[in-house]
Amino acid sequence: MIKKVIFLFLLLIIVFPFTAFADSFEAGAVFMMIFPGSRATGMAGAFTASEGDVFSSYYNDAALAFSEKGQIGLQHTNWLPGLYPGMYYEYFSFLFPVGEDLNLDFAVTYLTTGETVAGDSLDLDRYKWVTFDLAVKAGGCLQLSDNLGVGIGMKYIYSFLAPEDVIRQVLGISGSGGSGQAWALDLSVLYIWNDFIGRELFKTLRIGAALQNIGPDISYIENGESDPLARMLRVGVSTSIFENEMHKLNLNVDLIKILIGVEAMNFSEMWRDSWKATGLEYTVNDLFSARVGRFVDNVGSRNGWTYGIGLNFYKKFLVDISADQDIYDFKTSNYRISLQYSF
Repeated sequence: MIKKVIFLFLLLIIVFPFTAFADSFEAGAVFMMIFPGSRATGMAGAFTASEGDVFSSYYNDAALAFSEKGQIGLQHTNWLPGLYPGMYYEYFSFLFPVGEDLNLDFAVTYLTTGETVAGDSLDLDRYKWVTFDLAVKAGGCLQLSDNLGVGIGMKYIYSFLAPEDVIRQVLGISGSGGSGQAWALDLSVLYIWNDFIGRELFKTLRIGAALQNIGPDISYIENGESDPLARMLRVGVSTSIFENEMHKLNLNVDLIKILIGVEAMNFSEMWRDSWKATGLEYTVNDLFSARVGRFVDNVGSRNGWTYGIGLNFYKKFLVDISADQDIYDFKTSNYRISLQYSF
C-alpha cells in the first residue's frame, strides 16, 4: 500500500505538470516567486534537493522530514531598491519535531513596496497607503524511510494593493476591490541515495521535487478578471562532490517551471521558459561556507551570478549573507541577511 501511495505522489508531482507551459508574467501574487534564505539564494535558488535548513519550508518541505532538531529562521532584505526604494522583503520560518518521523513547519512571507500616493486634479496627495503582500503557511514533513521524505503545506495568501476609495474614485471602478486572497497547496518529495559512487567522491545523491501554489485564481476587483496563482514545479538534484571530516563540496541543480494553463506538450518551449539554477557550496569544518550560483531566466531577462557566505557558531546559530543583484538588467543592490537557530 505504501508503495502505491508513493507512486501516485510522484506521478502527481513529476509527470502531470510536464504537460503545462506558460508565461510567468501571467501570474497573480507574484511575490510567491521570490526566493528566501541567504544560503539558498547564494546558490541561485538551487535548493529543492539540498540538505535542508529551515528555509526549505519555501523550496521543499520534504527536505525538513530528516531534521531531528527544532529550527527557527528569519530573513530580511531591502528588495531591489534600484527598482523601488521603499520595498523590503521578510521571511520567517519555524520547524518543530512532534514525533519520531514527523515534523511540522510554519512560515510567513511579507513584501511591501512602501508608501503609495494617489489623488485627483484637486489634490494629488489625497490618498496615502502602504501596499503589501502576505502569505502564511503551515505544513507537515513525514519521513517514510531512511531515504524517503514527503511534505505537504497549506498557504493563505493576501495581497493589498489599494483602498476601496482609491479603486472607486481615482480609477473610476465601481464596486469593491483593491485586495485579493486565496488558498494554496504545496506537495513535495525528497529521496536520498547514500553511497552513490564511493566513500568520499559523490558520496550522496539527493533528488527532490515540489509542486507549489496549487489553488484557485486570485482576484483584486469585485466581478473583475482573476489571475492564476504562481503555480510552480521545482525539480532538483544535489550531490556531495567531495566530503570528509574537514571539507565538504556540494553541487545543486534546479529546474523551475511556472505552471499556468495546460496545453499540448511542447518541450522546446517549456525548456526556454523554465528557470535554471546551479549552485556550489564549499564548507570547512562545519564552521564557514562559501557559495556561488548561476541563474538563468531567458524570458524574464534575469541571467547572472549569485554569491554568499555563511558562519556557524557552536553548530546552533547560523548567519548567512547573499547577493543576487547581478542577475537583473538594471542597476540595483540586493543583499539578503538570514539568521537561523537550532534547538
